[in-house]
Amino acid sequence: MLLASVILLMVIAGLTMRTREREASWPVRVLMDVQNTMTGWIYRPVAQISAFVAGLNNLHELYVENGQLQAEMQNYHSLQAKLQDETAANQTLRMMLHFKQSSANQWQLLPASVVGRDPATWSSLITIDIGTAQGVRSNMAVVAPDGSLVGRIETVATNSSKVLLITDTLLGDGVAAMVQHSPTSQPFGIVQGASSSGAGVGTNELEMSFLSPIAQITPGDTVVTSKLSQVFPQGIVIGTVVNVTQGQQGLTQSAVVRPAANLEYLQDVFVVQGVNTKGKGQ
Repeated sequence: MLLASVILLMVIAGLTMRTREREASWPVRVLMDVQNTMTGWIYRPVAQISAFVAGLNNLHELYVENGQLQAEMQNYHSLQAKLQDETAANQTLRMMLHFKQSSANQWQLLPASVVGRDPATWSSLITIDIGTAQGVRSNMAVVAPDGSLVGRIETVATNSSKVLLITDTLLGDGVAAMVQHSPTSQPFGIVQGASSSGAGVGTNELEMSFLSPIAQITPGDTVVTSKLSQVFPQGIVIGTVVNVTQGQQGLTQSAVVRPAANLEYLQDVFVVQGVNTKGKGQ
């Protein structure tokens, strides 16, 4: 019992001594407090400066990244615009190729690009990039990529030509045309450029006059060149009838025609160099 009691006391004393050893003495505690205070005085400003510098670095990185994103966005818009232009040009070329192939046995066609247009004569004249060197002559018909009528060659140079548009109201002498109302009713008339001051006539529209007073014509009918023309081959689409009005004293009729060709935004055209002897439009 005595031996067991001594052993128990020694264990309790050892545990007590370990617990006391974990507690710092007062000099150590004072030194630790001073050290903590000094560290706080130094660490807090340094930490704030470090955070400020890190924030500046992050702001600079964000600025650089924003500039890169803006440049990429500009490049994207530029590429998108180029893609749209290329797509439109591709569609135009496909249309021209399809028309040229479908007209291979009818018309001899020369492709050309519009290279000039004066705002003062926007609805009257355009300049194309082919001339006598390519076989162009005055009064040759000019058609759009889809085959609809644009006008005729007015003047020719070596490598360029002036095209008189069908919407011209000053120099144009009209186009002999007919209305495809039905197989048994195709009245003839003259299509000319119409001024916007005319009754019921809109900007860049045409007027078909000298129609028979008993001719059957309705809005939506297609107007094409007739065989009476000495300049334009027969069967070229001119446009669509918009409305029909009676002339003075009911002796004639007239019709407003909307051109089939997009004459406001022409970029590519065909010059009809001639009609094949085996073609349909003789």
